[in-house]
Amino acid sequence: MANFTILNRQQFDAVIQTLNNSENINKDVVYQIYTTANEGIQSLIESGFFPRLGNVNPFEILYYCVGEYAYTNQNKTEEEKTKMASDEKYITSIASVVSDKYLSLSMFNHAERKLANKFIPPVSSLNLYLNFMLNILSTYQKNDPKQTLVTDLLIKSVSISRCILQLITEGYETEAFSNWRTLHECECTLLLLDKYKEPLINRYLIHMQYGIVFKNGDTTDEKGTRIFNDMKEEMHGYDLKSKDIKKYIEYGWLYDIPGVKEDEKFKLNFRDGLERLAGLSMYSSRYEMSSEIIHSTPMLIYSNKEYFFFITLLSLYESFFRLEKVFLSLFAKNMSEEQMKRYIDMRSVYYAQLVNIHKREVAQFKAWQQRK
Repeated sequence: MANFTILNRQQFDAVIQTLNNSENINKDVVYQIYTTANEGIQSLIESGFFPRLGNVNPFEILYYCVGEYAYTNQNKTEEEKTKMASDEKYITSIASVVSDKYLSLSMFNHAERKLANKFIPPVSSLNLYLNFMLNILSTYQKNDPKQTLVTDLLIKSVSISRCILQLITEGYETEAFSNWRTLHECECTLLLLDKYKEPLINRYLIHMQYGIVFKNGDTTDEKGTRIFNDMKEEMHGYDLKSKDIKKYIEYGWLYDIPGVKEDEKFKLNFRDGLERLAGLSMYSSRYEMSSEIIHSTPMLIYSNKEYFFFITLLSLYESFFRLEKVFLSLFAKNMSEEQMKRYIDMRSVYYAQLVNIHKREVAQFKAWQQRK
């Protein structure tokens, strides 16, 4: 028999008090929903309908109650809220939904077969390092492209990295690998902007503006017309046609890199443009494979979990090592003395460990391939 605990009113109120916007929650109503939902769940347990039901978590039931209450009352007037609070059918209906969601999503939730969890060092050590970086980056100015483009791009890259780790631990290896594709694109852009600094950043910002005008079709007013004409004039100088406009918006900023105009191998695309100039052409085959997954080819449907676990984890680690160098070069001189000390202490322990983890996972991947 499952262990069934119901929070009493005092315990219930104490938990509610810890939640955000607790002052907007009608505790009496939510407690009614909570007790009614528990009665329904307990009744099902006693009926033997769920013989393998484990211990019931009273806090999860409470959180479902709060979520349903908050959502159904969103944008309601006070009069409407008062009317709903006195409606027994409303209480019963919400309690029934809570019972269904708790039993289905908490007790009998479908889970993919998992090859890793958040506690193993390949995940936890990298996650710790990424979290530390994000905490430091959060103290800097952001979301002002003219001043913070590189910072914003680095924050997004580190955030995507953590997302990839989370997907891996949930058993979604191919989905994680498709997210690495986005990370790879961000990383290529970041490496070039960091290398060539302000001149290239300024050109990138101009192409951002081109993209906004083109996407919005905003070429009728004076400013939009001027921007669009500037872009067409530039394209003419590179012997580009109207059909090339999207490629020019996305990759035309690369022409401002020294030597690109004379480079016969350069093309306005990712593989022969952005990726090659960033020095990451060794990932072309992985990038193409990730593109196949994104476009729902049979590779996505019949993918090998173990293969994509290894290829995603290794690709993520390799991206991380390059991102960390950018992070260190950009922010070391701007960190406070206390931040720098904490970063040095953390790096002295975990960076070497991450290098060793990567080597070990490479070896395990090769061994796995030999067994196949």
